[in-house]
Amino acid sequence: MTRVDVRGEICPRPALIVRRQLAELETGDEVLVQGDYPPAERNLCRMCRKRGFTVTKTKDGSGESTFELRIEVTEDAEIPEA
Repeated sequence: MTRVDVRGEICPRPALIVRRQLAELETGDEVLVQGDYPPAERNLCRMCRKRGFTVTKTKDGSGESTFELRIEVTEDAEIPEA
């Protein structure tokens, strides 16, 4: 599993960083994204789901300012170009 740390980054950088990483993956691969900017969490979830990726929150930001998302490349996912 690939890990991507976008803590300290604000929009649109987290989406650009994650999108670049997704471009390198194949069906069945997973990315674990750690971040600390709530708008980025919402933006990443929306972007990935819209493109057919499966997104699961593995750590909720409640009580802390960090989040963790597991993004899985599905067979139907629209993988961005690098």
